Amino acid sequence: MGRQTSELLQGRRTALAGFGLVLLAVVADLVVGPDLVPLLVVGPLVAAARARTLQVVALSVTAVLAALALGFGRDVESDSEQLVDLVAVAVVGVLAVAVSRARDRLEERQHEQGLRLEEERSARRRAELLSRLAEVVDAPLEAQDRLAHLADLPVGELADLVVVDLVDEHGQPTRAITRSREPGVAERVAAMRSRIPLDRRGEHPAVRVLRTGEPLLIEAMSDEQRLRWAAGPEHAELMRELGYRSAVLVPLRAVGRVTGVLTCLRLGDERPAYTPEDLDLLAAFAERTAISFRNADLFIALRAAERRLDAILANVGEAVVALAPDGTLAFANRTAAELFGAGGPAELEGRRLRDLAPPFAMVDEQGERLHEADLPHVAALRGEEPEPVVAGTFTTGAGERWFLVRAAPVRDETGAVSLVVAVAEDVTAVKRAQRRQQLLASASGLLSSSLDVDATLDRAAWAAVPELADWSRVDLVDERGQLREAAVAHRVPAKLDLLLEWRRRWPPDPSDTRGASHALRTGEPVVWASVRPEDIDFYAQDEDHAANMRAIDTRSVIMVPLVAGDRAIGVLQLATTGDSGRLLGDEDVELAMELARRTAVAVEHARLHAARSHVASTLQRSLLPPRLPKVPGLETAARFRAAGLASEVGGDFYDMFAADGRWMVVMGDVTGKGPGAAAITSMARFTLRTAALYEPRPADVLARLNAVLLADGDRRQICTAVCVSVEPRDDGAAIAVACAGHPSPYVVAPDGTVRAVGPPGTLLGGFEDVRLREEELLLAPGEALVLFTDGVPDARGADERFGHERVEAVLRATGSTDPDELAAALDDALLAFEVGPQRDDVALLVLRATPGSR
Repeated sequence: MGRQTSELLQGRRTALAGFGLVLLAVVADLVVGPDLVPLLVVGPLVAAARARTLQVVALSVTAVLAALALGFGRDVESDSEQLVDLVAVAVVGVLAVAVSRARDRLEERQHEQGLRLEEERSARRRAELLSRLAEVVDAPLEAQDRLAHLADLPVGELADLVVVDLVDEHGQPTRAITRSREPGVAERVAAMRSRIPLDRRGEHPAVRVLRTGEPLLIEAMSDEQRLRWAAGPEHAELMRELGYRSAVLVPLRAVGRVTGVLTCLRLGDERPAYTPEDLDLLAAFAERTAISFRNADLFIALRAAERRLDAILANVGEAVVALAPDGTLAFANRTAAELFGAGGPAELEGRRLRDLAPPFAMVDEQGERLHEADLPHVAALRGEEPEPVVAGTFTTGAGERWFLVRAAPVRDETGAVSLVVAVAEDVTAVKRAQRRQQLLASASGLLSSSLDVDATLDRAAWAAVPELADWSRVDLVDERGQLREAAVAHRVPAKLDLLLEWRRRWPPDPSDTRGASHALRTGEPVVWASVRPEDIDFYAQDEDHAANMRAIDTRSVIMVPLVAGDRAIGVLQLATTGDSGRLLGDEDVELAMELARRTAVAVEHARLHAARSHVASTLQRSLLPPRLPKVPGLETAARFRAAGLASEVGGDFYDMFAADGRWMVVMGDVTGKGPGAAAITSMARFTLRTAALYEPRPADVLARLNAVLLADGDRRQICTAVCVSVEPRDDGAAIAVACAGHPSPYVVAPDGTVRAVGPPGTLLGGFEDVRLREEELLLAPGEALVLFTDGVPDARGADERFGHERVEAVLRATGSTDPDELAAALDDALLAFEVGPQRDDVALLVLRATPGSR
């Protein structure tokens, strides 16, 4: 641009000189004489050397016009001479224009060539700078060393002094890196920056670039600008002394944030000022510099993260491996090496995982064998997203171990699997605790689901099969103190016969020191963590016994005593076989002991319940007549269902007996259950029998019972009762009915007509003065009298009681028929209606009159 301006000024001066020469020739011609017209050609020729073509054209035209003007008005004889002069001036003018035109074209070509050379030089300089930048960026340097090398690159042709001001995360300048062309300059500027840091609120150009994030070109610095930008007099003096002339400031930007400012300065008057091209070049340099720093930081952070990750993976408790797409191991941590029995992770890399399969079987949580295709890492290699799998392993040395195996594929940009990361987390402790809780909860539910002794023993044998053991046996002590097999279970039903044959043919030796007898005798568990072939030979009683044991294929056994209270009542054996590959060890003893304790409690509870049930049922039967007597002229039937547990005795009763030429029928209900209620029931029944011998009327019989109940203050209890006297006659049966708080009986006619008989009265055992009335009637042949306790109308359905209305409906629908059929119809209706456990005893008694004699 400066060169073009200089050439333009020279052309103007040359054109003015040409016009001056033309003017001088005109003046000379007018003053000296007419022969000086040819001198007019000098001006165009001089102008052709430097002036522009248009300027030369204008000057040539001016010379021709001047020649015409000077020759105008002269003698005719000189016309030819004037014409010659005019033609000469014109020809020379044309020649001057041609020369100027040729010179302009030459200069244009030279200028274009110079521009191309300048562009090539600028591009070469730019490429050289960026190439040097790339070399520094690719060098394995730390961030600070890299920054120092990058600051050196612009020094020389591009800058006399380079200052890199860095800022912290808050944008505050923290330190500066300086480089200079002349020795000592960079150090002086760095010392000044250290003593007087940049003020982010100041006017310094670097601060302005930090605030705006835009590059800045300062083509020339004035003294006034240096004074305004200086941080103080000392700083201003340094800038003046060093001769700050021109500067380019560009921001260093990374990830959208300005991290510093690159300042390039030219010092002294002999150095050219920076141009916009220089600004573009240094901006590109700063952009790549910032990116290189960001990449360096990221690389350093990545290396640090890799080191931390390597440290974590090397010491993590989980086994971690990375698989290449071909299934070979690309990475393994120390835990994985230990799992596969390798000396270190390096021994595993490059090998196939299938070739490193551990010498043990893997099973799922249900005990089924896991195959290679079932494992998550195989599915991940196929490109799937597998769910985690819980796998169990069983080895002689390590025992039982459980792993939560997870795997995930890592995909490349095309979506193909480039890596599979698999993690095996040891969850043995969690699995054992979970299994312990599940097993004990299941066993408790199983053992408490029945109060039958045989069923409880069978459930005890199955409580740990197949979750913990492959087979189990429960032995109980018999009356002679010998162990007898009570129950046995095996996960393979076909092998149950082998276990039964074992105990049947070869019972345990009482003097054995390693078997069930030892556990029973000492109260201590016996553990066979591994059953070897020589152990079978030692333990077997004969060759058949050894063959039996080999067929069962027992691999480990735990025998624990069944202790109830302070005595051992038997032995629980738990064992595993070679089919499952599982082994029982010391860590399973505590679980086996707890299972044995619960089994012993359940067995004793079932035994106690059986004994109590036997006592209760015997007592309950004693409260009822063993059979109804045969009464001439009457057909009878009864139903009784006790509510609650078999060991509980209810308070419902009925009886039928002869008394002084007539028959007495009684039915009652004593409140409560258990021995107390049974005692009152027995007393009430026999009191009624005794009172009937002395009192002919049913109301008086009930009054006697009330007096007896009131007389026993310690055992006073409420009782309801109905008493019916029956006297058979040829035309039926004469009856008298009295009720004491009891549901009134029903008379059912053959046509289904139903009516209640017996007026209500006061219940017994609560008041001294009771109101009891009787109703006398004739029970015609074919009619039936139905007595029942309140367990019939009070039976509970889904939403309501059975009620007297349903009782009447069943009786109407059945009619007076065979007494047993009538009792069965009412009982069946109750059973169909009831929801849930029976809440109260149910007693039914049906009397049907028939034609007969006294």
